[in-house]
Amino acid sequence: MSATVLVVDDDPVYLEVAKERLERAGFVVETRDQAIGTSEWIVEHEPDAVLLDQMMPALNGSALAQILVKRGVRTAVILHSSKSAVELAELVRTTGAVGAIPKSLDESLFLREFERLVGRSTRLRS
Repeated sequence: MSATVLVVDDDPVYLEVAKERLERAGFVVETRDQAIGTSEWIVEHEPDAVLLDQMMPALNGSALAQILVKRGVRTAVILHSSKSAVELAELVRTTGAVGAIPKSLDESLFLREFERLVGRSTRLRS
């Protein structure tokens, strides 16, 4: 059975790029173009992983990641951003996300890093 990934990004181009990359790698992919209401969606649908854009209006990815961790959601949370590696590392440290992936990575590096991060998730290993 393929792992299910939710991609959340307010930029339709990045949303489609991430969706296509993950589907080509064999993941089942759902998408949302806003963070508001996403924690409820995740609780209801229980995807294996969520790839969250950091910079979204109303509720940014790190705030949503913190909400998910506080709610005890077992979904692997990965931040996705054009921020610097240092900024991303700090966001991961403060949010409880399993990691972050820069938007600038080419497809093979993106997939390698995504698979490495979801491999850390106890949910995907069990």
